[in-house]
Amino acid sequence: MRMIALLAAALATLSVAAPASAQMSASTRAEMAKMRAANPGGYDTCHTLAIQRGYSTNDQEHEGRALMNFISGCIAMGGRR
Repeated sequence: MRMIALLAAALATLSVAAPASAQMSASTRAEMAKMRAANPGGYDTCHTLAIQRGYSTNDQEHEGRALMNFISGCIAMGGRR
């Protein structure tokens, strides 16, 4: 019985901790904010293009990094990506 209670507590802790650790980091948010501040029109155009191409705007680190990299490359190419 104690083992089941311990297992249930461990699973509950992991289910709460896992999503929190995957959230977008402050550095990713800061980089995206810096890109938007430097070129608001280009950022918005490239962000729209990224959404059309299937990039996610979820608050997850992996998706946020991929979106940021796409936008960065798009801005560098002048929105012709």
